[in-house]
Amino acid sequence: MTKLTIQKRRNQKIIVLLEQAQDSKGLVIIAHGLGGNKDELQIVTVAEVFKEKHYTVVCFDATNTFGESDGTYEDATVTSYKEDLENVITWVKKQSWYREPFVLVGHSLGGITTTLYA
Repeated sequence: MTKLTIQKRRNQKIIVLLEQAQDSKGLVIIAHGLGGNKDELQIVTVAEVFKEKHYTVVCFDATNTFGESDGTYEDATVTSYKEDLENVITWVKKQSWYREPFVLVGHSLGGITTTLYA
């Protein structure tokens, strides 16, 4: 996986992991839960399943959590998590490797934000 940094609207860095599929059948973005991060077992496991199915996989650390992105845990809200997801989606859609179908997967608070986005 390739580690990238994108900028959030509020000038915070969001750390993204990208694994492009050679013969991509689509794209998945995976969002972790409150206090989680992109490297948790359940996030990595879901990513592996999609990779096996030839999807390009994007995982990210939301801001204001315990991952590599900017911010402090005390500032974590549903709104901030949703904004992070929206920022990642906006960035992904501008990439040359963007391909549909476009799938959102979330665990816990990540699931709430993917539902709100949908």
